[in-house]
Amino acid sequence: MPENKFGYEQMLEINTAHCPTDTELNRLANFMTGNHKKIPAGFTYLGQFIDHDISLNSAFVDRIPPWGSIPESNISNKRTPFLNLETIYGFESSTNPAETETDLWMAGNSKTLLKLGDTKATPIINKVFVGKDLPRIPGSSMAQIVDSRNDENLAVAQTQVAFMRFHNAVVKYLNSDDSAETFEKARKITTQHYQWIILKDYLPRVIKKSVLNDVLTSGNQFYFPKAKTPFIPLEFSAAAFRFGHSMIRNSYNWNRFFNDDQFPSAATLRNLSKLTGRGGLGGNDQLASEWAINWNLFYETPDSPFGKFNVAEAINTKISGALGLLPDNLGQFPTTFDRSTSLPALDLYRTRAFGLPTGQAVAKRILGTEERMLKPEQIADLLPANLKYTFSKETPLWFYLLAEAEIEEYGQNLGEVGSRIVAESIVTLIRLSDPSILENNFTPNPDFFPHEKEFGMAQLLKFVRKMAGNQDFDELNPLS
Repeated sequence: MPENKFGYEQMLEINTAHCPTDTELNRLANFMTGNHKKIPAGFTYLGQFIDHDISLNSAFVDRIPPWGSIPESNISNKRTPFLNLETIYGFESSTNPAETETDLWMAGNSKTLLKLGDTKATPIINKVFVGKDLPRIPGSSMAQIVDSRNDENLAVAQTQVAFMRFHNAVVKYLNSDDSAETFEKARKITTQHYQWIILKDYLPRVIKKSVLNDVLTSGNQFYFPKAKTPFIPLEFSAAAFRFGHSMIRNSYNWNRFFNDDQFPSAATLRNLSKLTGRGGLGGNDQLASEWAINWNLFYETPDSPFGKFNVAEAINTKISGALGLLPDNLGQFPTTFDRSTSLPALDLYRTRAFGLPTGQAVAKRILGTEERMLKPEQIADLLPANLKYTFSKETPLWFYLLAEAEIEEYGQNLGEVGSRIVAESIVTLIRLSDPSILENNFTPNPDFFPHEKEFGMAQLLKFVRKMAGNQDFDELNPLS
C-alpha cells in the first residue's frame, strides 16, 4: 500500500508551544459555550429593597463641591442596620411624622393586616385589582409607606407589595384573633422568612458560594461591629452592594401588554420610574391596572414562559445606558454624564466622597497578597485608551469589584473580594437582627412550600396565591 505523503506542518515555524493547563482550558471552554447561570431579574430589585431596609445615609453626595469629602463622623444611617423589614414595619421611622401604626394597617381598624392599595381601572383594562398597589395618601399619588425610595421604581414598589401581601397571607394562615399579639406573630414569621430568602435564595446567586459558606462556618475576618449599635461598612454600602446597578436591564417583559412582542414595547426603565408616586403615576392617583406585574416573568415558577423570562444583566463594568437618567431628569438625555444626571457617576463620586481606598488596596487587605489581585493589564483591557493610565493601577473600589466579577466570574456573581465584603456584612446583620434565623436553628414553615425542596421568592409568591383563595385574578399574573 503506497505511503501517504500528505501531512501537517506549521506555516510560520514558531517552535514555542503554548501549553495551558487542563483547568485553564476547561475554564476557557466554559466561557466560550456561554453555559453560565442566569439570575432571574426579580433579584435585581430584591437587592435594592434589601439595601433600603438597612441603609439610608444622611450625606448628600450630589451637593458637595468638587473634590470634597465627607468625614465618617458626619454620615449617619437613618435606618436600623438590621434585616427586619423596617421599610414595612418601621413605624417610628416613617418619612411622614404624622403617621402612626394604624396609618400602615388596613382600613376598618384591623390590628393584624397591612393596608394595601388597589389598581385603577382604565379603558385598556376596565378592572380593579384589589391590593396590588402600595397604599396611597388620599388625594395624592404618593405612597403611604415608611421609605419613599421604595416608590421610585415600580419593580421595587411591587417587591414591597409582595412582602406586605405575604404578611397578610401569614395572618390568614394563623387563623387567630384580630389582636396586636397576632400582628406581632405574623411580623416575626414574615421577617424570618425574608431573612431566609436573603441567605438561601438571594446571596447564593450573587456571591461566591464558597465565600458565603466560609463566613457561615468559620466566621468573619474583617467586620466586627458592636452587637447593639452595628455600623454599616462603607466598603459595603458605597461600593460592594452597588453591584446591582450593573444587573439592571434597559427594559423588561412586564406582562401581556408590555413585552417585546407588543406595541408600544416592553417596560422601559423610564416607564418603571414614571409609574410611581415620585413619577406621578402617569397622571393617576393609583397604579393603572394594565401595569399589574406578571411575577412569572421575574422569578422561576412552573408558569414562567420560555423565551419571555427576564434575566438580569451580567455583573460587570457595563451599566445600562438608561441609568444615565436620574429620576429628576426623566425624559431628558444628558449631554454629559456627571453626578447631576448619571447614577453610575454618582456611585463613583460617592466612593471618593466617603474617602474609600482603591480597589487594589482593599483587595490586598482581603486577599493577603498582591498575587491574587487583578493585574493592571487586566483592568486596562476593560478600559478605553484614554482611561488606561489613570485607572488601571489605581481603580475606584466600585469599578474594581465589578471588574473582578467580570474577569474572574464571567459576570455570574461577585468575585472573591466583593463576595467577602457582602457576605460578612449581610450575614452579620442577619445574626444581629431580632428575630434572627441564625439563632435557634430556624427553618421555614413547610406549609409555605409543600412538595418543594426549598423556600425562596418563587415559593413566597405561590404561598400568597394559595392563601388568596378563589379570587377573580391570578395572584402571580393578574392579567392572565
